[in-house]
Amino acid sequence: MKIQVNARRLTLTKALNRYVKRRLKFALGSQFEHVTRVDVTLSDINGPKGGEDKRCQMLLKIKGQGDVVIEDTHSHLYAAIDRAAGRASQTATKRIARLRHKAKRIKTAVQDYQQNKRDRYLAEDFEEQGMGMGVMT
Repeated sequence: MKIQVNARRLTLTKALNRYVKRRLKFALGSQFEHVTRVDVTLSDINGPKGGEDKRCQMLLKIKGQGDVVIEDTHSHLYAAIDRAAGRASQTATKRIARLRHKAKRIKTAVQDYQQNKRDRYLAEDFEEQGMGMGVMT
């Protein structure tokens, strides 16, 4: 999983960069092999005016799924990062579970189709030999 951190209208310190990466590795750890890339953009919407204007936007790229965008705004940047990371974890877990369920359904459908095909061939063989259901020779 590759994590790219960018900042707009605020300074991206090494400590902030490390915090974002550590937080995402913790939050997305169980989905590590499915999440290929995370792009994080941290920004200060209003600049020096203050208020609830620190934004953390995350773009997750998950194998077999479209891109997922998570965004959170808070007055404290670290709180916005934590909330966005938590939501990213929940969203990735749900998407991956859907993929697994879909794959399982497809596998079951293929197995059922193959079994029905085998049963049909066996029934045709029995009928050709005069051993069909209800036929006694």
